[in-house]
Amino acid sequence: MFRIQISSVLEKDCHVVDNDLILVAVSGGIDSMFLLTQLYEMGQPVVAAVFNHGLRPEAVEECDFVENYCRERNIPCFRGETDVSAYSLENGLGIEEAARKLRYQFLFGTAAENGCTAVATAHHANDQAETVLMHILRGTGIDGLTGMKPYGFLKEYSETIPLIRPLLGITREEIESFAAETGMPFREDRSNADMEYTRNRIRQDLLPKLAAEYNPRIIDALYRLAKSAAVDKELLDDDCERAIRYAAFYQFETCCEWSRKTYQSYPAGLRQRMLRWIFSEMGADLSKIGWERIMIADHIFMSARRNQVLTFIDGYWLCCEGEKALILTEPTREQWKYPQASQGWDLYIETRHISEKDLPLWIEKARKHPEIAVLDADQLAGNPSLRTIRPGDRFEPYGLGGKSQKVSDFLVNNKVPVQYRRELVIAVDEAGIIWIPGHRVSNRCALQNSTRKIMVLKLRSKESLELEQV
Repeated sequence: MFRIQISSVLEKDCHVVDNDLILVAVSGGIDSMFLLTQLYEMGQPVVAAVFNHGLRPEAVEECDFVENYCRERNIPCFRGETDVSAYSLENGLGIEEAARKLRYQFLFGTAAENGCTAVATAHHANDQAETVLMHILRGTGIDGLTGMKPYGFLKEYSETIPLIRPLLGITREEIESFAAETGMPFREDRSNADMEYTRNRIRQDLLPKLAAEYNPRIIDALYRLAKSAAVDKELLDDDCERAIRYAAFYQFETCCEWSRKTYQSYPAGLRQRMLRWIFSEMGADLSKIGWERIMIADHIFMSARRNQVLTFIDGYWLCCEGEKALILTEPTREQWKYPQASQGWDLYIETRHISEKDLPLWIEKARKHPEIAVLDADQLAGNPSLRTIRPGDRFEPYGLGGKSQKVSDFLVNNKVPVQYRRELVIAVDEAGIIWIPGHRVSNRCALQNSTRKIMVLKLRSKESLELEQV
């Protein structure tokens, strides 16, 4: 009855093919048992994983039940258990957050150890409706309205194994009907009736009232809302990606920067989406950066004075530096942009031969990494070395057609703050300056279409170099 529907979702939405091995998260409850049974009877290769959080005495029997069910069908089953309460206290986490973290660590760790293509959970249409409604009650934008996705990555746990939800289009009522008709065994989790949990109150109280008094098809309505919002979000994400690209966005080790002027030309909705994307790329917890904080950050980048650094949230600072907008994970400017002699730097040098097709790749790599310069090795005069700027130094910046310029003028034109100029580290060969790190290479040794031998220069802190040699 459900096999065609689930098979279609697996292929189209979850990117799973017939021979892919799926790890199914099984609790013994009706939903996860339904998912495991459906995939098993479809002939999809599966392994089961059951986790005891140590929160309920009956959880041991539930794990035994799952293991026995799998043993009778020759389904590999893996069991994990821990003391969530102790972990919660040790790490200052709520019980639900701690339980979720430990469960997913176990699921994705087990999936990786057994070569699984994906981890599957049994979230269904009712769960989706509850999630969307919970987000609405807390206050949400369009991202929150999309609810759960059938396919996605939880990068905290794995960047290669996706989490899939093949049952989002199936209702709890359909699952219960299947269990009643087939006699499918399962176990009831009494915590589902605990009204202290917000989700349980939504499931047991709010949704039934909405169905009885406002819309008998409320589950379907909220499910369709999530699907519609997901389509709109995809369009907005595409717009955001283009906006970020046009704003000359760069990400460094402790900093992201982009054109403030371009950013200010965007409408408010696009700017705010862009900020959320940047914070996400930097590893920030978006659940702690709500709408109000995003509005504050947007106001700063729209109106703050130049060279102003402001604390945003723990571990992140906002800065307007010249024509650049920046988000920092350290309250100082990105070290690769203005490397100082007092910080202790060394120069890593590597020479290699390349083909014509490799040339654009090296150009792009140098563009994205200001601590790296890629030069035409045949145009260099002797071995490169590092030093600071000297009075009278001149430079032929790439892009000026071979014209020479005073280094002091170059630094002013590129808005290098005066306090960084005296000890700024530069790379030279016997003929002069070849690279001002974080800014420009010399026209004399820049890559050309004819370049077939390159020299890669990379700044390294002496401290990190010493650690590598130990």
